[in-house]
Amino acid sequence: MWPNMARASEAPPPLGARIDEEYLELDAGGPREIDVLRRWQQRVNGPAYPQPYLVEGPPGRFRLYVGAAAERVRTQRGIL
Repeated sequence: MWPNMARASEAPPPLGARIDEEYLELDAGGPREIDVLRRWQQRVNGPAYPQPYLVEGPPGRFRLYVGAAAERVRTQRGIL
């Protein structure tokens, strides 16, 4: 086996991202990325910061909302 092939097979899958009109959607590549995004979620979604707004669901998939979309999603979830 080539030396680089062993390292490549051990690398976590890349973080997938999609851009929509209202949000940036991220698919975490593994447990480490999920943990990092969940920590970001706790920081970003504090009451002092109305936007951006980071939401998880289903597990491992996150959406980042900004501007009017962030306000709309926060209101729908009962967060003022």
